[in-house]
Amino acid sequence: MRLRVPVLALLFICGLWGCGFNPGTTSQAMGTAGSTGTGTGGGTGGSPHPGRGGNTGTGGLSSSSGSGGDVGITGAAGMSCGQTNVAIQPEPPDILIVQDKSLSMNQDATGQNCNTAGCSKWSQVSAAIDNVVMATQTTVNWGLMFFGSDNMCGVSTTADVPIATGNYSPIQQAFATNQPSSYTPTESAVNAAVKYMQTLTDPNPKYLLLATDGLPNCVPGGRSATTDDSPGAETAVTNAAAAGFKTFVVGIATTADQMATQTLNTMAVNGGEPQTGAATQYYAIMDTASLETALTKIVGLIASCTIPLTGAPPNLSNVAVSAQDSTGKIIEVPNDPANGWSYTDATMTSIVLTGTACSSLQSGAYSNFQFIYACAGTKICVDHLANGTCGS
Repeated sequence: MRLRVPVLALLFICGLWGCGFNPGTTSQAMGTAGSTGTGTGGGTGGSPHPGRGGNTGTGGLSSSSGSGGDVGITGAAGMSCGQTNVAIQPEPPDILIVQDKSLSMNQDATGQNCNTAGCSKWSQVSAAIDNVVMATQTTVNWGLMFFGSDNMCGVSTTADVPIATGNYSPIQQAFATNQPSSYTPTESAVNAAVKYMQTLTDPNPKYLLLATDGLPNCVPGGRSATTDDSPGAETAVTNAAAAGFKTFVVGIATTADQMATQTLNTMAVNGGEPQTGAATQYYAIMDTASLETALTKIVGLIASCTIPLTGAPPNLSNVAVSAQDSTGKIIEVPNDPANGWSYTDATMTSIVLTGTACSSLQSGAYSNFQFIYACAGTKICVDHLANGTCGS
């Protein structure tokens, strides 16, 4: 029969005696020592054993699964060490939105003056970004930098919203309190974004997301617009990629302008993240829905396949990794450096998914990852996570 105790109890006991313990004599849970009877999920009688709530026997004790799941202990009087699992999640990428705030963003997608509520490119972009950031603020560290910062060609040297987790409200507020007012100093904006990103010290992967509705038209250091600063902007994203910050380029209603399309395509290639299988190498959008689609795709593409083993004890030898697939089934991710998981280094404090496992994470086909571990010689059963038993 199977006896299950809470994860915290297992970790406490293993910390004192290792996994060769006898849970029938010591427990972290408080109860009436020596009492017998019916446990919450157990049988009756058996050797005395203190439990959470005080009453159990060798028939078993079930505990509600917390963030670390539960532990299954098998064998007479619980003499062998069972399995436990902890929820793990990928490192959230840091994404800085570098958003064009030029006067033309007040126009609609055809370049005409906007006379109805919500028809401007600014309104549609802010709505799409609000929706995507709200949906992903726990899995992506978002930040925001507008350009320009005045009514000419100025660019701020700091982020309007510094990169952080849970940034939906600050970004929503930033869009609500700003309006288009400037020219398009793209080169200066990308250079300033790189300087800001270089101040971050976290180990998370870092990207720029440049969203603009036209050609760059401000030479850095100038106070007036020129006809074109495409070469400068193209060089800026090249330099950003060389500094470790690849750039996704989003063009807002730009496909009718051949020159703008050519510049944005070049910037997308130079930035290291061109779109494939589409008419343009940058992400060409025309409205809120198409921008939401583009942003969601970008988030999926850069989802980190490195997963810290937060909450798991170190130096484990009997382990497994599971995920929930698109049908809701819990499946085991193979320990395979080509198309599965492996440790990132000898410290064994994080794993990396590769090949089909990584692409499944990035596409959303895999979610709800669990790191499962048990003492040496104990069979790990992934089915236990789904229904508490081992299937065939």
